Amino acid sequence: MGPKRMPGDVWVEREGNFVKLLRCRTAEESIGDVTTRQTVIAAMARVHREVIDAEKYVKHPSDCKQIEFLLLPYPDNHSSYDENMEVELKMENCVSIETLVKNVGQVLKGKFFLCRTITPSSRIIGVDAGVEDPEGKRAMRLGLFNYSLNAKMGKSDFEAVLPLGTMLIVKNPVFKQSFDHSPIHGLIVDNPGDVEILSPKRMTALFPGVQWKSDLPNESRVLLKKSLPFWEFSPAKSDLEIATKLKNVGNKAFIENRSTDAIRFYDVAAEYLPDDEEEITPAVSTLLVNILSNRAAALIKLECFNSALICTGKALGINNGHVKAIYRHAKALIGLGRYSEGGEFLDEKLTQFSSLGDDILRLRSTVPELLKPPGKEIIRALLSLRPMDCGHPQKDLPVGMVDRVPEFRGHVQLKKSKICNGEGLFATQDLEPGTIILVCKPFAGLYVNPQEEKAFRESTTTKQFLVGVMANKIWLDPLLGHDLYALWAGPELKTLTDNEDTKMTKVDIARIKKICNFNFTENVVDKEDYDDDEAEAEDFISCGVWIPVSKINHSCIDANVMFVHHDSTLVMMVTTFKKVKKGEEILMSYIDPFLPLEKRNFISQGAFICKCRLCELDRSESRALIAKRDRLIKSLAYDPDTNLYPSHPCLLARDLETIAEVESLRAASPDLNFAMTCPGIYTIAAVVLLDQRRYVECLSILEKIYAVVENVPTSCMHRAQAEIILICCMRMGKKKAVLEKWTEELRKYCRLYAGTLEHVRVGRYPTIPEDLKKFGIEFFNDTD
Repeated sequence: MGPKRMPGDVWVEREGNFVKLLRCRTAEESIGDVTTRQTVIAAMARVHREVIDAEKYVKHPSDCKQIEFLLLPYPDNHSSYDENMEVELKMENCVSIETLVKNVGQVLKGKFFLCRTITPSSRIIGVDAGVEDPEGKRAMRLGLFNYSLNAKMGKSDFEAVLPLGTMLIVKNPVFKQSFDHSPIHGLIVDNPGDVEILSPKRMTALFPGVQWKSDLPNESRVLLKKSLPFWEFSPAKSDLEIATKLKNVGNKAFIENRSTDAIRFYDVAAEYLPDDEEEITPAVSTLLVNILSNRAAALIKLECFNSALICTGKALGINNGHVKAIYRHAKALIGLGRYSEGGEFLDEKLTQFSSLGDDILRLRSTVPELLKPPGKEIIRALLSLRPMDCGHPQKDLPVGMVDRVPEFRGHVQLKKSKICNGEGLFATQDLEPGTIILVCKPFAGLYVNPQEEKAFRESTTTKQFLVGVMANKIWLDPLLGHDLYALWAGPELKTLTDNEDTKMTKVDIARIKKICNFNFTENVVDKEDYDDDEAEAEDFISCGVWIPVSKINHSCIDANVMFVHHDSTLVMMVTTFKKVKKGEEILMSYIDPFLPLEKRNFISQGAFICKCRLCELDRSESRALIAKRDRLIKSLAYDPDTNLYPSHPCLLARDLETIAEVESLRAASPDLNFAMTCPGIYTIAAVVLLDQRRYVECLSILEKIYAVVENVPTSCMHRAQAEIILICCMRMGKKKAVLEKWTEELRKYCRLYAGTLEHVRVGRYPTIPEDLKKFGIEFFNDTD
């Protein structure tokens, strides 16, 4: 590496017989380069012309990719919301490119930037375009992050995302690097609520007399291959025709799964319809109802049910028999968990109108099921296991089942926690193992199938995507902020608890990002279970933020509930795996308790120090004791790479002494001796000793292992421990009472892990039910 160059430094380099005089450009010179119209237009034209997406960008051979494309990566510095960010749209609050450049890196709070896109838009990471201000002398790269999350280069029509010539209001603008040491500056926008599309009609109303002093570049017009740019309407077109065109653009976005784009265009379409009742013709009325109903559909897709209800309410106020508005009004009520009200509304409409269609009848038929806890069919479907020989996700739920899964909350209530400063869930009555206490869908969730996983990861990260989902939901449905912002956001931001606080309804990217970091959950496939090729080919993404579940506090060893979510539908279910007494706090383990303390302790970064019995014991042990335990485990003859144990009596005798010594290290707390659960000790007991018919020694070790794992959520372990103990007991000819005890333990784990006793057939000993009959025990019973 050469010496570090500072801006303004001059140096000489030799290439053969040639001498070059070089100079390191200053920040001002670099900014000057990236704000010329020619540079911005050329860079964006190339991205559009070559259809450069994230995958092509990564593969591009150039060493200066960011400079070539003026690339703006996802920003790593976000501003927190404060009251000074409220913007009044008056020209005295409008800033120019000149002002932004002079204030590089500063958020101009309470100001707005009036701009127009002068290049086709695209997407490498964020949605990008070149923009100018009304003066038209300079331009800059605009990077919209958390905007049009599902738009993709080569698949989406970006003239239906951010068309050429789109006028925009950007509130609280900031011209900056997206992260430190980036060579490119641009207009970075990460709050979707800070961007407004400005129709020509609204532009004239808000800023009369403001004119664009330059024309849209010919280079950009040529790329579109259209006679007129999107916003240049023919003078012969009426407002009704323009509104219809904009509504159709919204419909196209909705079909392409770009719901936020659809909503923006529906809103602009509505601007072209008259407010005066005297000017509202039947055609205008019909179009307005369709726009409102379609906007509600897009909001429902985003699960912004409060705002959807407002739209359908307005639509039904104009036409109370509009079938789609009726259906979507009921969907919004059901989405809010107002099941009875949704059913009553549909009954009223079905009484008023004789034929509303099969969709409404089908929706009405789901209401009775939503009013009850989930049944066995739903539980088994949610717990369906992934195929054992590859990393495939779970099977999809049967068609229509997800609509019959209720948002369910059992016998629990929110109270002041006993283990932290915040709140937690507590049992309101005694709960048996297998009691469902929560069933819920994520506030923000993501499922990406194996075929699309690689392309997704090249363009963004799971948490960046989820932050975008949450930001858009609060922008479109501000009441949702009351739910999300009540979650832990770290020691610096903490939680918002005052429902009257205006911050509760504002998009705060910095807070949302922290909430996502501390409350994020994902289904992870352990690739060590599969061949390398299979694991790589069948990776998938299934993750999200579940608000009700995030109210449950953590304990590594004293957890009493387990949580699982279905891979593709993202429905989460929380179930007790041991008895919980009335008044006891509900606790779950967010971290695999089998991990060593240093790996479990990452949760302390959120200012939460786990003080469960296991963590306290781990912290109390000396380094010498920890090192001794590690040496003992590593000294076992078991090979962790092959999962094999050599058949040698001397080695076995030595290892049994080692196991006894490992046991003695935590003799006072055997249920916390996690070293006993290591693969080597388990293999010696469950395979070697069992095969050698040394049942007494086998059972002794397995019972000590079970004393540890019975306090571990079933989702963190396999049912094999109870299964092997039962096999050992049968071979020893143990009394029926002992066999019935372990049979019930095996039943419990089958129900919790897979939702059905038939899961026993998947294990190493599929004939257990038949073997038990010899002892007069029926494995399958009426409760399955």
